[in-house]
Amino acid sequence: MKKLLLIGVTYHSDDVLHVFLESVHRAAEQTKGKLQVDIEIADNDKDNRGYLGGALPIYNAKAQGYDFVAISNVDLKLAPDFFEQLLLTPTDQIGWIAPDIHTDKINRHENPYMMVRPTRLNFLIWNTIYSSTLCYRLYHHLHLLKSKQIQQHPACSIYAGHGSFMLFTKAFIQHYPELHFPTFMYGEEIWFAELVRAAHLQVNYAPNLRIANIGNISTGLIRQKQKSVWSKESLNMIKQTFFDK
Repeated sequence: MKKLLLIGVTYHSDDVLHVFLESVHRAAEQTKGKLQVDIEIADNDKDNRGYLGGALPIYNAKAQGYDFVAISNVDLKLAPDFFEQLLLTPTDQIGWIAPDIHTDKINRHENPYMMVRPTRLNFLIWNTIYSSTLCYRLYHHLHLLKSKQIQQHPACSIYAGHGSFMLFTKAFIQHYPELHFPTFMYGEEIWFAELVRAAHLQVNYAPNLRIANIGNISTGLIRQKQKSVWSKESLNMIKQTFFDK
């Protein structure tokens, strides 16, 4: 029997947590005992440690011995056949499997999140954007318009998946038994993509793994100015760690 550890991170999202958990239990039951799904919830309501700040202590304590580890927001709903499809998905030389995450409100598929590795110019542009709240708002608005997708992308190898649901394989877990994200929040997609790259593994987009995005409840409570600060800090850390060598 395969084993999967699912780490859900909550931040004032208890009202949708039951929907998420029900979808996980239903999908696990569909495997008819072929996959054991263990759920751990990182509750950031009282002490907000950030997305990975909440998830990684659980990862570090419990990930070893699992075939898969998922780190997830809880404002999501897994398709009933999600885990059935996962058991059919190739994992050879794969470190990260990115599912199809569909946001119904704007009819957008969040994956593939990034097809190719960013350049130093990208970081320069991002640093400029996140230095101004006005620029950040404009960038965010234009990004929503530009990235709206109706057609689903076919399965392929990509650079990075969307951070709302990140699914890592046994090869990744064994290579990284312990992880520490140096900043508070944001940029986790590029950070994980670089870890996968350093381990000589791949990130694969798997559209047969379907998730519905109920909608940005946790981050929607955070002011845009604070998001800009956290984003800039994380991106500068990532640039210095992986791109300035």
